[in-house]
Amino acid sequence: MKNFTYIIIYLFIIIGTMSCDQDAILEEKAKDFLSPENSFVDKSGFESGLADIYRKIRQYFYANTDSYENFDMQGIDVDFAAESWSPEFVPYFNWNTINADSDFADKWWSRFYALIYRANVIIDRAGASGVAWKSDEEKNAIIGEAKFLRAWCYHFLGNMWGGVPLVLNETTSAKFDYTRATQEEVYKQCKEDLDFATKWMITVDKQKGGRPPRAAAYQLLTEVDICLKDYDGAVQAASQVINDPNFYLMTQRFGTNKNFKFQGYDYQGPAEPWGDVYWDLFQEGNMNWLEGNHEAIWNMEMDFNILGGGNNKDGGYFVLERWWNPWPWHLVDKDGVTNQLKDTCCGAGTNVLIPTEYAGNQIWQYKDDWNKDIRNSQYNIQRVYYWVNHASKYYGQVITKESMGDPSVYYRSISPAFKKAASAVHHGMFKFDGQNYDGGGIYKDWYIMRLPEVYLLRAEAYLGKNDMLHAAADINAVRNRAQATPVNPGDVNIDLILDERARELYMEEFRLSTLMRLGKLAEYVMKYNNVAIRDGWKLDNHVNKLPIPSYDIEANTKAKLEQNPGY
Repeated sequence: MKNFTYIIIYLFIIIGTMSCDQDAILEEKAKDFLSPENSFVDKSGFESGLADIYRKIRQYFYANTDSYENFDMQGIDVDFAAESWSPEFVPYFNWNTINADSDFADKWWSRFYALIYRANVIIDRAGASGVAWKSDEEKNAIIGEAKFLRAWCYHFLGNMWGGVPLVLNETTSAKFDYTRATQEEVYKQCKEDLDFATKWMITVDKQKGGRPPRAAAYQLLTEVDICLKDYDGAVQAASQVINDPNFYLMTQRFGTNKNFKFQGYDYQGPAEPWGDVYWDLFQEGNMNWLEGNHEAIWNMEMDFNILGGGNNKDGGYFVLERWWNPWPWHLVDKDGVTNQLKDTCCGAGTNVLIPTEYAGNQIWQYKDDWNKDIRNSQYNIQRVYYWVNHASKYYGQVITKESMGDPSVYYRSISPAFKKAASAVHHGMFKFDGQNYDGGGIYKDWYIMRLPEVYLLRAEAYLGKNDMLHAAADINAVRNRAQATPVNPGDVNIDLILDERARELYMEEFRLSTLMRLGKLAEYVMKYNNVAIRDGWKLDNHVNKLPIPSYDIEANTKAKLEQNPGY
């Protein structure tokens, strides 16, 4: 549905929560089908409700369709990636013309409120009488998890829209008089929810994979406290995670592919040891705390060949590899001979999302660390591509404009490829020219929260306190693992922190939300967005917040829902 008012009404009707004294039919108690009345009666019922929220998060944020629009929060058309489907770069967001009828704004507004509705149902019904809780601790752990999820959604709304309507209870009837709370009130509500969550959510050593532990609530509280300019509170919240012995940065090779061998991107000669600890962080079977990864806090779960696991026979479109990688395998050489798709490390890309100059080049030149920072190693970013078809006279040679049949697609086809989004060993779901590949699908978990971000958030809090010494120390904790040159206290500013987030969290963080939270979206789009640079956009600061969808404003007939300035 187009507006959050009708979303919650629709969901409310679907799950059978509406009652009407004038209609005896609606007073019947469900016995042979699931409803909130017969589902939310014990812990297992509430856990099923939470599982549905996580399923929706996976769908909304990562795997809704076979399209790059799955990842529009991760930096597409901002400062991370440019869409290059056509011969010239095409804007995804059209920041210079975005308005209240924007499909993007409507999509995320509706999704966040749909998730909030589900969280509210769990919170309200968990506190109702008649539920067979074994203890208050069991009940509060469920409520705390739901409140964390509600705060997670509201923090996006606060970052991206500013003040928004606060809906804090299960909606049981149509409502057309929503008004906006202030942005500060939104963040304060997040803080209230998170204060509860940090007291009651289960710790990571007792949590199942795919569910956020208490540390996730502390990480989110860190960001919320920064938004409220409570920098001491933010430092304290972040320190709860950083000082937790369950979490630490991985510094040694580990996991499923630590002994992996590969011939290199030219696929010639004997296989040699391949990878480093940063590469290990993104290998299937390595991305969950339960798998020995002690910097994994909260993951989006993908479980191959398990019903409901995604990206297999039951459906799902987690296709990072397909949309974020170039397609050297698809090129044709000067003699008309096609290249090949190899079975490991290549990536079945479609050359749609390619890194901006900022992400692919500029950030890696800092302190002359191009050859030092392991996040920029050949294992983690591929920049040199080879002709790998034995039938080509160029076999084994580096792909150049001179050897290509169509030199105009040179950069788009062999742009830097972040190997986070390519499997080392494919499941072989498809075949191409005798080679196994997976159609660009990813069959591994993906990080929603990871420990380095906590360090960088705490650095941001220290920056807010004007404590550059401790800010630099937190940035260096991340850089030291990457074998990068340490920064000095005098180097620290918010742009450095954003650069470090880009180096460490590319394709992981919700970059759009981060830049909007900091009020730097317009600045960064004009500085780093390919289209904005090419066309000379002059954006004003109103684009640092999204428009409230016009449909929602029009449907809210009994009160005025104020639009954001500039729209």
